[in-house]
Amino acid sequence: MTTARRLATHLGQLGVAVQVLPTQPLPQDADDLIQGFRPQLVHAFHAVKAGVVARQVAQSLSIPLVVTLTGTDVHDDLKDAQRRPVVVAVLRDAAAIVTFTPEMASEVREALPEVAGKIFVIPQGVWLPPQEVWDVREHLGLTKETPLLLLPANIRKVKRLTLAVEGVAKGRQLGVDAHLLLAGAILETDEGQRVEEALKHHAWLHFLGAVPSERMGSVYEAADIVLNTSLHEGGMANAFLEAMWLKRPVLASAVMGNTSLVRHEETGLLFRDADELAWQAHRLLTDKALRQRLIDNAFVWVRQHCDPMKEAQRYREVYAQALQRGG
Repeated sequence: MTTARRLATHLGQLGVAVQVLPTQPLPQDADDLIQGFRPQLVHAFHAVKAGVVARQVAQSLSIPLVVTLTGTDVHDDLKDAQRRPVVVAVLRDAAAIVTFTPEMASEVREALPEVAGKIFVIPQGVWLPPQEVWDVREHLGLTKETPLLLLPANIRKVKRLTLAVEGVAKGRQLGVDAHLLLAGAILETDEGQRVEEALKHHAWLHFLGAVPSERMGSVYEAADIVLNTSLHEGGMANAFLEAMWLKRPVLASAVMGNTSLVRHEETGLLFRDADELAWQAHRLLTDKALRQRLIDNAFVWVRQHCDPMKEAQRYREVYAQALQRGG
């Protein structure tokens, strides 16, 4: 809901009335909420997770559908024999399709040439709601001097949490007593069980579970490095944008999506496996000049490219075009 909440906040400042409706699960009074709000347009984040419900709403009300795609939509669902027809149906019926990066837009055009004319690229904005003060290190029983790596991600297979654990374990062998903090909701039971097992075996591993957006600023600020170990990304991971905005150095898997945001040795560091994760983390923890240079570059980049108001303005323009196309 991070993207939806940010966009709803800034669209509201532009005079657009927005009703955010979760789809997993869908509230029991969803029909009443929709009828009471009487939308002119439906906007789904995720073609499968939200797009199916949004498509039904759009069809029932004869209003346009706008879909924002994620890495899971393009790299998993669109390539899965069972889920591909669902994605295709949603995208064909959409009046407009939004991706975060040109690279993802190109992938969609190649996979579905018939929707090429209604694809728009809108970079994500970065924004955090008013923050609560929380001493995360005290909560974890860690001193200020203890090196702490943060992986802010929901517990899913695609996030490759075991790679983070393996990488930090190897990094500790390089002579730094680093700890790893996982922060995210358990969305896949099997992966949650893996986390529970890892917690039993590693005293340096910590798990916060789901953290409200109002507390995430404190979580980032407690970390020395923010990690992304994903198998793929949609192009602009919210957590990385937030980390860069709060001047935390970022270390990411060298996969499409991450590489469009993290430029190696410029705005962050990239790795291909656990050994490289360990070495690059060691560099960030021991080379102060490198660390500060990456932090400064990333902060400048985010300020220049991730204005949440500009993001909202671009979406408002897309909405206007979608309304012209009709439902």
